[in-house]
Amino acid sequence: MSLVNDPVVVAELSALHKEYEAALVGNDVDTLTRFFWDSPLALRFGVRENLYGSEEIEAFRIARSPAGLSREISNVKIVTFGDDCGVVTLEFRRSQTSGGAKGRQSQVWRKFPEGWRIVSAHVSLMYETYADQAANLIGLELPPQYRDAVIQNIERSGRIAASLFNTPLTDETLSAPRFEP
Repeated sequence: MSLVNDPVVVAELSALHKEYEAALVGNDVDTLTRFFWDSPLALRFGVRENLYGSEEIEAFRIARSPAGLSREISNVKIVTFGDDCGVVTLEFRRSQTSGGAKGRQSQVWRKFPEGWRIVSAHVSLMYETYADQAANLIGLELPPQYRDAVIQNIERSGRIAASLFNTPLTDETLSAPRFEP
């Protein structure tokens, strides 16, 4: 059985991950591209994109805006298996200027003859409420002083919609005329 969390391997992967993180927030596309396995089998599931293969991953990095990439990371965990495989997971929070979104990330690293490469990655956001998620999706900042009121209004709308969806319709139920401007 391979050694789990050999301190030497953990330290090696930890140093590489710190370099990756610096490249990420600095939008260093060349370094980010180098960290991913150069293969059509490489995979990156992002917040709003599914990328299959190193070419799609690189194209995403090139097209991505460099704005709003700063973040604070926490709860970094590294688990290695033998001297050639490891998993890095973490939680992050984007800066308030880029919405303050909370998220999580995982990466599967594999050591090849040319060095460590990410073979699979996943990034997702976590929201406190549906209101936070909806605001983020449309690029709207939800001011803290209105947050509770917005959540109450969404909950009320949900209760109204639920009662309408639960109203049975029969063949005799007349539909509203179709509006055409």
